[in-house]
Amino acid sequence: MTLTDSTRAARAGVDLDALLVRAASGDRGAFVDFYDVTAPRVYAVLLTLTREAARAESLLEGIYVEAWERMRGRSAPPCPGSEWMSLIAYRHAAGRV
Repeated sequence: MTLTDSTRAARAGVDLDALLVRAASGDRGAFVDFYDVTAPRVYAVLLTLTREAARAESLLEGIYVEAWERMRGRSAPPCPGSEWMSLIAYRHAAGRV
């Protein structure tokens, strides 16, 4: 998936919060869809913050593992899904995990 695909998906009306609610109930497919839509933006944030592609790539996986673990059992994300992921990305990039 490219950044253009992600933008296209967002314009198509993908409800990120609804995907996270489904993921919280154990729907792995919903989480994969959430990842596909949000990962390009999260990677771009990480790349901007770290200025190192290898570091941004290595942080990306940990961010989504944390999101998956934190979403289990929740009825909704703590804030809009894209903002939530950006906050997690900033924490990881700053080394405050």
